Amino acid sequence: MTVRLQELFDQARAQKHDITLIAGRAGLNRPVRWVHMVENEEIAGFLEGQEIAFTTGIGLDSQESLTELVASTYRCGASGIVVNVGPFIHQISPNAIRFCDEHDFPLFRVPWNEHMAQIMHQFSLSITLSEKYALELGVALKNAIEWPTNEELYLDTLEQNGFGKDWNYSVGVMDCVSTVPTAECDLPHVADARIEMFRDVLESLITQHQWQIAQFAMDHRIVMVFARYNADEISTITREMLSACMAIAHDDERMFIGIGKITKSARCIGKSYRQGLTLERLQKHRGKSETPFLYDDAGVDKLLLSVGDPEILRDYYNHTVGPLVEYDKVNNGDLTETLRNYLMFSGSIKETSERMYVHRNTVSYKLGKIQDILDVNLSDFAVRESLSIGLHVKELLDC
Repeated sequence: MTVRLQELFDQARAQKHDITLIAGRAGLNRPVRWVHMVENEEIAGFLEGQEIAFTTGIGLDSQESLTELVASTYRCGASGIVVNVGPFIHQISPNAIRFCDEHDFPLFRVPWNEHMAQIMHQFSLSITLSEKYALELGVALKNAIEWPTNEELYLDTLEQNGFGKDWNYSVGVMDCVSTVPTAECDLPHVADARIEMFRDVLESLITQHQWQIAQFAMDHRIVMVFARYNADEISTITREMLSACMAIAHDDERMFIGIGKITKSARCIGKSYRQGLTLERLQKHRGKSETPFLYDDAGVDKLLLSVGDPEILRDYYNHTVGPLVEYDKVNNGDLTETLRNYLMFSGSIKETSERMYVHRNTVSYKLGKIQDILDVNLSDFAVRESLSIGLHVKELLDC
């Protein structure tokens, strides 16, 4: 979990450091990833984002240059700035204070007799420890997913990092793919460097909102573990996350996300992950990007996800729509799609023909062909229900 500026400020005050917040209080929830000395605007250009900047003003031409330095530091993505008031900066100008308040950019003052290097060291140590805990937490959660029965690999670590073993959890799986096909895949995963950019965006949101969520990369996807949230809260949070990611996504990138069932304890995190992964793949198969697919909203898919043996699903598929799918493959037909639309519109030939842009007689002919191939009567509700489930099974097997 990334450290918030508020936490670093509180720690410094607790250690009796003479540091005072002058402006930008509304930005104290900004995440901080490192510290950096910034003595002029040229150096500010080396910032990578989310640093806490420190300056003595030794590189400034005049007292008023501080405002330009503050503005430049803000534009370069820093989370805040600490100004060492002394021989180079006699006082912080009202313009600098006004700028920080207007942009919610925290501005701190430290007197010259305060050892600023000690504050920088303490901040760096806190950030490093936070990264260490985040790595440990990520490893523990991956162990919970891959080896759920080996509880010694994850339960204690989760509790040490503030995630109770008897809390309820839900696991979300997010994939970002490019709509530009390659020789290997129609929808290739985006590069891992892009995944890391999306993760940075998510981590900033998590830090600013203080959400009880851990996120990490796994198999070219982003995995998010929600702790102690209900389905409505998870839906709201994931929509905000998707919106933030899409704001930096390229035109050819699409985001897909599935959310597994809310568990009773940490021991079922792996099961929720597998459900989330399947639901994410279903979203991709159905072409429904930028819309979270929650287990609670999965309908009949929820029942099918509980079937642990894929051979059972395969057998059901073979005894329902399997022969029709094989017929289409051999004859380059669209009978399966006709059946799908027919069932979607509750047996309405008129709506099916309008959806497929064909004449009603064509639909009637194809429905007759479907009945012959499957040896069924489509006017029978039980038959239509069975075939509808068979189509859902097909999607699960395909994805």
